[in-house]
This record gives sequence, structure tokens and C-alpha cells, in this order.
Amino acid sequence: MPSSTDAPSAAESGDSIPPRQHRRSGDRDWQLWFRERVQQCFQSSILQNATWMLSGRGLELAVRFAYFAIVAHALGPTGYGTFVACMALVAAMSPFASWGTSDVMIKHVARDRNVLPAYLGNAFLVTTVSGSLLTLFALLLRSRVLPASATATMLAAVAIAELLGAQTTTVCLHTFVALEQFRRYTQLLAWQTGVRFVAALVLAASTPSPLRWAYLYAASSIITAICGLTVVSRRCAKPRLQLNILVSSVREGFHFSTSTASRSIYNDIDKTMLARLSSVEAAAIYAVAYRLIEVAMLPIQCVAAATYPEFFRQGVNGVTSTFRFARKILRSSVLYGIATTVALYLAAGLVPLVFGQAYAESTVALRWLCPLPAIKSVHSFLTDTLTGANYQWQRSSSDIAMAVFNVLINLWIIRAYAWRGAAWSSLITDSLLAVLLYTIIRWHLRRERAAPGGGIGQPVTATGGE
Repeated sequence: MPSSTDAPSAAESGDSIPPRQHRRSGDRDWQLWFRERVQQCFQSSILQNATWMLSGRGLELAVRFAYFAIVAHALGPTGYGTFVACMALVAAMSPFASWGTSDVMIKHVARDRNVLPAYLGNAFLVTTVSGSLLTLFALLLRSRVLPASATATMLAAVAIAELLGAQTTTVCLHTFVALEQFRRYTQLLAWQTGVRFVAALVLAASTPSPLRWAYLYAASSIITAICGLTVVSRRCAKPRLQLNILVSSVREGFHFSTSTASRSIYNDIDKTMLARLSSVEAAAIYAVAYRLIEVAMLPIQCVAAATYPEFFRQGVNGVTSTFRFARKILRSSVLYGIATTVALYLAAGLVPLVFGQAYAESTVALRWLCPLPAIKSVHSFLTDTLTGANYQWQRSSSDIAMAVFNVLINLWIIRAYAWRGAAWSSLITDSLLAVLLYTIIRWHLRRERAAPGGGIGQPVTATGGE
């Protein structure tokens, strides 16, 4: 006869535990798990940095819309059109104003903060020299590409504002990104937007003219640049020149600048080509829909900026390491992209209520374009996978290839299908970019796995991305 000690206990058998107690235990486990997840999210430096970025960029977007409305109303279509023409010419040159040296600074400072003074000083030097030369070049082109109402004085003021003032501020902002001081990034961005909004109010309170707005615009950019320089010098590092790394910085920065220019082309050239090859009405319908896509992409852009320095740190060990890090982000970004696609499709009918019945066709355009957030949420981090591992030249080559492809396909498809063709072209271009980047990454992964050690922890050589 078995003793009482041989019988299984109630806890061991589980038969005597009431079902209600099981449910309570399961509820407590689930609540504990949920609390831990929420706590981890709020303690995540990436989430905190992205939140700062989102607040700053969101504020910038709102205030920019406000001063755009003020200036457009004050100057009228003719005056504002003249200013926009100057801005368009200068904007085409702006990716080459700092020659990508501020991105090079982020790369090296993310890996070793001691090199900040040298790369910061070199970035300011290149921006000053390159911005000045591009200002002169813009003045030489003025009579050939701009209307007569765009005077040399106005163009010079806009060029100084964008190629010197705004680019210097960008170097300061990139300094905060490199150091992951996103609170200061947001503060400087808010200051820049606020100063420009004050300039718009001054214009509205005075006798408005395109030349006066160009002066105010330049003054606001220079004031922000001086403030940025002061904060960076006091809080981060005093810039100093180190000429022995200047040539290599400029050479490496060229790939960053060409990538930025190429992205600008395949994101924006379709609007210009629509106005030229179809009609300005088609361009307006498409531009409204695309602007809503850009707004929806703002959280992804903020996460990309917040994780940018970490990609460079991971990149010391090659593409295997950066892609592993990217996959962690992609799980969430793709879900956001899909959810945004659905939300935009369902909310597209509200576009005429916001912009007026003249933009009723933008509802259809937005529904055609709504898959873009899902696609862009993928290649936004595939690009940084290559950049972080010192393969920026392959990223920029991909961007250039897509820019050429986009222009060529638009020459046919916009003539045939107007804004619908532009929408199809955007979807095809962004999809091809994602496939191309993933193909390049897979090639690197196979190559690194075939290397001694299987590619894990293998440092990238100094010439790996050159």
C-alpha cells in the first residue's frame, strides 16, 4: 500500500488547481509581459530619439505650412512663382553644398567621438567653399534658366540662404545626430522654423515683394546658422581643420551627395515632367497626393534618422551585422507601412474636403500611390544597411540607376497616362530599388559567409566602401 509521501501532490498533478486560479495566473503572466514590453519600449534609446525627431519634424511641417500660406498670400502667384523659381534652381545644387561631408562626419563620429572636431571643422570648410562656388555658378545660370523677374540680387540672397546658411545649420544638426543628442537636434530645428515664421510675419506686416522676402529668408537662415555654430562649439566640440583627411572626406562625401541628388530626382522630377508633358492641372493633382504620402512617411524617416549612427557602429563588422540590425527594425516598419497603406486608401475620400473640389481627382491618385509607404518602409533601411557597412558607393549607384530609369520611363508613361502614369512610375521605381538593394545585400551576405569566420565579426577594410 503506497504511503502518503508516494502520492503526487496537488501542485504536481495539477488536477486539484481550480480553473479560475489557472486563469488568474495566466492573466497575471500576460499583464507582467505587457508591462515589461511597454517599459522596454519607453526605455529604448531608439524610440526616445525617434520621438524627439518626430516632434521636431512634425512641428517643422506644421509651421512650414503656416509660413508658406502667409508668404504665398502676401506675394501673390506671380511674386511667389518668381521666388519659387529661384528656390528650384538652388535646390538642385544644394546636395553638393556640403559635398556629403556632414554624413561622413556622422559615420566616423558614431564609431569614435574623439574625431568630431576634425570632421566638424572640415565639414564647415567644405560647406563654405562649395556653397560660395555654387552661388556664383547659380548667378551665371540665372539669365539662361530663370525668368527676367528673378533678379541677380534675389537669386544671390536665396543662394546664400540655402547653400551657406541652411547647409551650415544642416552640419550642426548632423553633429547632434552623430552624438545622438536628438533633443538638441529638435531644439535647433524648432528654432530654425520659428525664425523663418517670424520672417514671414515681418513680410506680411511690411510692403511685400519677392526681393524683400529673399532678404528676410536669407537673414533667417544666417541667424539660425550662427546660433547653431555657437551651440555646437560650446556644447559639442570646437571645430578644427585637419587637412590630411580632407581629400578622403570629400571623396567619400561625393557618394552621399550624389545619392541625395538622385533621390531628389526620382522623388520629384515626375512633378516637373507632368507640368511639361501633360498639364499643370495634372501636376497639381499628383503633387497633392504625393505630399500626403510624404507626411505619412515622416515616422519612418524619424526612425531612420534615429538609427543612422547605430548602422555605422554595426557596419564595422560588415553587412552581416548591419542587415541583422535592419531586420529588427523592418519587422515594425513594414507593419507601419502596411497599416498606413490601408489608412490612406480609406481616408483618400477626405482629400476634396481639405483641399477643395478642384482636387477631387487627387483621391484616385492617392489610392494609386498608397502602397508607397509599405515599399519605402523596406528600402529606407536597406539603404542604411549598405551605408553603415561602408558601401555608400553601391547605395548611390542604385539611386542613380533608379533616377535614370524614372526619367526614361516618365518620358513615355506620362505622355500616355498623365498623372496615372506618374503614379505607376513611382511604384515601379521604388519597388525596383528595394529589389536591387536586397539583391546587393544578399550578395554581400554570401560573400561574408564564405570568408574565414563566416562573416561574423569580420571588420570592414578601410577601402571596403570606396
